[in-house]
Amino acid sequence: MDIHERATKWSKGISEMDVLSLAEKEIVCNKVAKQLFVICVTIATLILIAIIASMFEYPWLLDYVTNTADTVNQNLSTAHSQAGRAGGTMASLPHMLPVLAVMLIPTMTVFYIIKKPLLKRETKKLVEEKLAATPSTDDVLTSVYWAFSNQEYVSNDTFTKDIINYIEDNKANWNPKGIAINSRKVCIVYEAFITGIEQLRSNETVIDMSYLDEECRIDGVFQTDIKVYLTADNGKYFTNVELLRKIHNQLAYKDLGNNESFEGLEYVDTNGGTLVYRLMTGS
Repeated sequence: MDIHERATKWSKGISEMDVLSLAEKEIVCNKVAKQLFVICVTIATLILIAIIASMFEYPWLLDYVTNTADTVNQNLSTAHSQAGRAGGTMASLPHMLPVLAVMLIPTMTVFYIIKKPLLKRETKKLVEEKLAATPSTDDVLTSVYWAFSNQEYVSNDTFTKDIINYIEDNKANWNPKGIAINSRKVCIVYEAFITGIEQLRSNETVIDMSYLDEECRIDGVFQTDIKVYLTADNGKYFTNVELLRKIHNQLAYKDLGNNESFEGLEYVDTNGGTLVYRLMTGS
């Protein structure tokens, strides 16, 4: 099992890890794997020490371990090839199984009991570190493909389903519950063709009102930049699905010209503590 497979398998069924990217899941799984290794080695060592100590108190246990060791050595000493050594090992297994069971059963039990709590703990620590950090000024959602339409979405699950079905690449690139922007509020700037301010929603304003002067009207519409303020539902950060769904709904029934394909969000500035992004679109 490689690192990608392990991250996918271990994170399955742990909702707390849904906000992490695959790379972040791998970081968490690596940390937990190292912790589990140390814990399991410690438990196995303590059991071995307990067995050795018990041999001084219980003569029958000393005899059993001695006989087992003699049997294993005898089986291996008579083997002169790799196949022979493998056969000798198999022949010795019935004698070794009780000792192996005493060491492995408690160790593996602890492994499976504490693995999930450790994954949750490390995930929580990583998320808290991300939220405590200064919001990133990187471009956002540049690896997802989407086309705006007049359909508005209420459900994140329905929106995610349509994104995944939109194009094959989205199945690998789309992490709906990942943290898109670590801020409770964001400003999105986009270009549209409107007939007037009556087409604006309550959370929208035109950046430069001079673009709505009558002499700027072409074929009955004004080409202008519009800014919209969005607030995260959880009051802390935007997930990928929440951010893109809200932007999509914001643009419903807006004339974007021929630029209806989503190409990501480009960081522009931070204004009064609010991150400002420009919506990048193409045809």
